[in-house]
Amino acid sequence: MEEQTPEQVAVEAQKETKINKIVMSGFKSFAKHTEILFNESYNCILGPNGSGKSNILDALCFVLGKSSSKSLRAERTANLIYNGGKLKKPSKQGEVSIFFDNNKKTFPTEDNEVKITRIVRQSGQSVYKINDETRTRQEIIDLLSIARINPDGYNIILQGDIAKFVEMHPDQRRELIGEIAGISIYEEKKHKALLEMQKVDERLKETDIVLTERNTYLKELKKDRDQALKYKDMSDKIRQNKASYLKFQIDKKEKEKNDLQTRLDETNQELSKINSRIADLTKQNQEKRGQIEQITKEIEQKGEVEQVNLNKEVEELKIDITKKNSRMNTIKNELNRINNRKKDLRNSSLEIENKIKDLETEKENMQKDISEKKKERNLITEKIHNFRQKNKLDNIVDIEKQIGGIDKKSEELQKDVQATREQQHNLIREKDGILHEISTIDAQINKVLDIEKENKKRLEEVKDKRSEFKKSTLELNKKLEEDTSLAAQLSNARKKIYNANEELEKLKAKNISTKELSYADVAIKRIMGLKKPEVYGTVAELGNVKSKYSLALEIAAGHKLKSVVVKDDKTASECIRYLKNNKLGVVTFFPLNKIKSSATRADIKNLSKSKGSQGMAINLISFDNKFKKVFEHVFADTMVVDNIDVARRLGIGNAKYVTLEGDMAEKSGAMRGGFRFKRKQSMGFKEEDIAKEIEKYEKEIKDLKNSIDVVEKARIENEELISGLRAKKASLEGEIIKIEKSLHLEATDLEATEQKKSSLSEHQKEIDNKMRLVQDKTNALNNELVTIKTERQKLRSAISQLSNPTLIAELNAFEEKLKELGENIIRIDSEIKNIDTQAEDIYKNELEKTESIIKQIEKDYDEFNNELGNLTKDIKDRNEELKNKEEMAQDFYAKFKGLFHKRSEIDQEIQKNQATMNNRQDDSRKIEVRSNTLSLKSAELNSVLSGLNLEFQQYEGVKLDLSKNEEQLKNEIRKFEKMQLEIGSVNMRALEIYEDVERQYNILMEKKDRLGKEKEDVLKMMQEIESKKKDLFMKIFDVVNSNFKKFFSLLTTKGDANLVIENEENPFEAGVRINVKITGSKFLDIRSLSGGEKTLTALAFIFAMQEHEPASFYVLDEVDAALDKHNSEKFAKLIRQYSEKAQYVIMSHNDSVISEANSLYGISMNEHGISQVVSLRV
Repeated sequence: MEEQTPEQVAVEAQKETKINKIVMSGFKSFAKHTEILFNESYNCILGPNGSGKSNILDALCFVLGKSSSKSLRAERTANLIYNGGKLKKPSKQGEVSIFFDNNKKTFPTEDNEVKITRIVRQSGQSVYKINDETRTRQEIIDLLSIARINPDGYNIILQGDIAKFVEMHPDQRRELIGEIAGISIYEEKKHKALLEMQKVDERLKETDIVLTERNTYLKELKKDRDQALKYKDMSDKIRQNKASYLKFQIDKKEKEKNDLQTRLDETNQELSKINSRIADLTKQNQEKRGQIEQITKEIEQKGEVEQVNLNKEVEELKIDITKKNSRMNTIKNELNRINNRKKDLRNSSLEIENKIKDLETEKENMQKDISEKKKERNLITEKIHNFRQKNKLDNIVDIEKQIGGIDKKSEELQKDVQATREQQHNLIREKDGILHEISTIDAQINKVLDIEKENKKRLEEVKDKRSEFKKSTLELNKKLEEDTSLAAQLSNARKKIYNANEELEKLKAKNISTKELSYADVAIKRIMGLKKPEVYGTVAELGNVKSKYSLALEIAAGHKLKSVVVKDDKTASECIRYLKNNKLGVVTFFPLNKIKSSATRADIKNLSKSKGSQGMAINLISFDNKFKKVFEHVFADTMVVDNIDVARRLGIGNAKYVTLEGDMAEKSGAMRGGFRFKRKQSMGFKEEDIAKEIEKYEKEIKDLKNSIDVVEKARIENEELISGLRAKKASLEGEIIKIEKSLHLEATDLEATEQKKSSLSEHQKEIDNKMRLVQDKTNALNNELVTIKTERQKLRSAISQLSNPTLIAELNAFEEKLKELGENIIRIDSEIKNIDTQAEDIYKNELEKTESIIKQIEKDYDEFNNELGNLTKDIKDRNEELKNKEEMAQDFYAKFKGLFHKRSEIDQEIQKNQATMNNRQDDSRKIEVRSNTLSLKSAELNSVLSGLNLEFQQYEGVKLDLSKNEEQLKNEIRKFEKMQLEIGSVNMRALEIYEDVERQYNILMEKKDRLGKEKEDVLKMMQEIESKKKDLFMKIFDVVNSNFKKFFSLLTTKGDANLVIENEENPFEAGVRINVKITGSKFLDIRSLSGGEKTLTALAFIFAMQEHEPASFYVLDEVDAALDKHNSEKFAKLIRQYSEKAQYVIMSHNDSVISEANSLYGISMNEHGISQVVSLRV
């Protein structure tokens, strides 16, 4: 769009309007509501002085926006309100309204008339209104400016102000001409341009400052960026190598898993076969043991019981030796396993020690490096000191100390920055891991949701089956634990029953020996062999005694021990006849119906209560009450005492005494006693303790058997449940896999939940908060570093000003070297700390654990070794005992060779089977251990594989390098990680920050260029404005000057006048002068003109401007006061002529001016100081 010229703007902006009327109330002398209607051409207001004519003009200016009360001829605004005169009441407020014509839509409203009102209150506060709606003063001024109405314009001339147009400063006159010329548009443009240029300059300065700072920052960042790029490149290579290495590991573990599963299946098959074989052998042995029992019974019937027991002892010895040999083999295997394990651990420990030694060597080398660098640093420090002294730089020592302090602080801050950056990197890595997990969960959830849309029923089915599978698995584990517990109970019970049986057999053997001794006589044996119910047994067999009293009571009973107790004398007679007929020998019989007994005397009973006495013998033996007479007969008046001295003290002959050691004193006074060999077992009465023990063990065995039956039943039921659960689990697992494969689901997809995601998101927020804190800390530290560097640079600049630049450069070189050494020392020290951490926290801990395990297995080794020694000795003793027993049994074998041979063969078969079973059981246990180990390894492999696959997920999208082997990949990973460690802490955000800063820097450079161009454009525009402004001003000036000359000639009959620009080259730096020549050829000083001449000149100037750019209306207050009649007539005719173009409102006393007006308004004032208006002619 083409730009309009100021002339076009001026013509277009001039929208004709006029004052239709003015309404006043309470304003100055117009106390009452007063309306003055104006016509559109020539209006004249007349009246005596002091009547209030000028108050109408004041009212006009009051509404148009004059803010100063003094310009309205009042000390303060409140004085504009009618004061009440002498008698009237003052008005509360003054109000003036002007009604402007708007038929030509000069004002931006559809109304044909615009009412502008201003109210002043006693407080001095003004209220402005447009069409009776309250507005601000500025809104009033803005509205009036649209119609080019200015209260301070040249078209409103107050009383006495006409001369100002002549007497005003030339600059003001030039500005007035410029205003009508429309220069203000250019001035406004120029002002805006200047403001714009100032803004551009300010922005340029700001841009330069920021650019300088950014350039410095970029240089500092470049080093970090380059380091970060190098670090990133190495990180990418590490990631690629780690991903490739992981792939190798996963493939290897998968192969191991498959191989392991194959081995596990084979092991389980082998275990099943062995267990089946063991079951067969167990069944065979049970059958063979039954055969042996039959043979044993036959031998017992035909042979001697003593020999039978001997044979049993031989068998027991053989079984015991076999068991001990089996245990020895197991221990030897354990010892071999421990030795191998110990060897592996020693090798592992040696490897760890070597690694620690390598680290120590590396640490020593680093410490040597630090020591050398510290020496070099001290040397350079000394050189710097000598250099300063030599070159007389001691004047800047204080500054150098400050710099030293700053450098020290800078080092500390750099350490802190490195630490916070490392913390930031760790948090970023942790966050990346969480984001990856969240992303995986999202993908899994979305995958499940997508599948759910199409396969909701099947998905619900797989969820239910997976839930049931988990439940079955937990139940199976519970039942397996119960099975383990039941197996342990069974094992414990069987062990207890085995031990109880052993003890019972020993006790029974001991008891049988006592019985056999009582049956030692062949005659007694044959009588007892008749199995007659009327024959009760020998006295020894029918009584039970405690072990403590057994010897004493056997001695006291003597030969009566072997007497046979029968029902009656008839039975005794039949038995005697049987012995006689068969020539078997003689036996004493005690028939219960004939045996006589005597009661113990009272004095003997009293003696039995004495000290040293154990009591009456009859009271120390237990028996069936029906045999009481027999035992009273055997132990009549017999007392058991501690020793023979007690018997003497109680009185030999008073009773029959027997001591605990077997010495005896008869009632007759005879005494018998002396040394006796220690007996291994009782030779007479059954010991009561043995009987009780036998009863106890029989009860215990019975209870244990019942317990075993219950547990075995529970275990069988549990095993059935386990089998069912295993089958159910396998079935469910197969169905789940089948459905998941058909739905393309992974096993972990259904485990992904929003709850897990929410938990991870919360963790992410925590990390974000930590990252923000670390970032804030990093920023604060960096800002502090920048501040310190700036301060250091200032101090360096100060040194540079004080010293020779060459010397300072040399000194700086020393200090840079010193700084570099300091940084290297910090870096190496950090690496040493890393080595210490690695050695202490990883390798030494591992070494301690290994040593602890070695100590434990050494302890186990010693225990097994001791047990092996004891077993070896025990087996040797048992073999010797077995040899003796076998020799004793040889004679017996000769008697029953056939039966023994058969039993021996069966026994050998049992032993063979037992040995096979033992071996098979050992094999079974080993295989089971191997199976369990394989299962654990399988579970461990699955766990490792799961971990590897999960870890591998974070390398998704990374290109694999499978051309290298694992060792090469590991070496490269170590190499790059070592290089990263050598780089030290790296600010990875420097990449992003550098790009941002570089982009900002480029944007700022572009902005600077753009601002420079803008500045050039503004300057160019200002030049164009100045050029156009000058051209326009000169053009309008010529028009106004021409008009001025014309009107001056019309208003005066003599003389000449013109306008002169004081500086034609640059008219805006000077003013416009009026030259007036009344008579003669010489222009007069404007101040020397008369009042009338000044008025005419001023009027000529006003009409000259009106001719060029007429105002909508003119208000002139007694501008003709200084004119004579002739000039007044000319002035009136001129007004009359120009009133066709504009509206005039004139206050005048001059008849010539009054006579030419279209409308006259007379103003008068009453005695109360109230002005009144009378329309004289319309």
